[in-house]
Amino acid sequence: MSTIKPPPLMKFFLAAFGPDPLALDRAVARLAKEFSPNLGPIDFQSPDHKFKDTAYYQSEMGPDLVKRYLSWTNLLEPGLLVDLKLLAMELEKKLAAPSGRTVNLDPGYVFVGGLVLSTGKFSGHRLYLGCGVWGELTLHFHRGSFEGLPWTYPDYLRPEVISVLGAMRASYLVNIRKV
Repeated sequence: MSTIKPPPLMKFFLAAFGPDPLALDRAVARLAKEFSPNLGPIDFQSPDHKFKDTAYYQSEMGPDLVKRYLSWTNLLEPGLLVDLKLLAMELEKKLAAPSGRTVNLDPGYVFVGGLVLSTGKFSGHRLYLGCGVWGELTLHFHRGSFEGLPWTYPDYLRPEVISVLGAMRASYLVNIRKV
């Protein structure tokens, strides 16, 4: 018989992209402020890189998108991912232009076994988390590195992104030992 136990704490991160790095700065600052003190300070932020692995967002946001990844210090229960995704979606709407979104904000978390992304879109491999939010194991950690799954977005498979996310995971491992 199973016994219900509290879940392990996770390291929350954000994948943010859009056509304007300054708009990303503003969006990240607002998200962190509105979700504080839960997240704590940002402890890692990647350099911006060209987001060129899909044309999916081009009609809404334009062709020259930049993407960055960041994470926060505090480790939190994974159930808070729903709240963070809902807040991110609301912020995307507030910051939108008449032509559409100016930023895309995808929160997720890193844990020992991989990386989970949140989304508002159903697909057969995603698990419902509540309030219209779905979770997806996007990468799993195997043999010392993150590895993709059949549905992993191509940009998450880029070596420089795997390196960034690996650094977040290493930070998580240090912090989880302190809990």
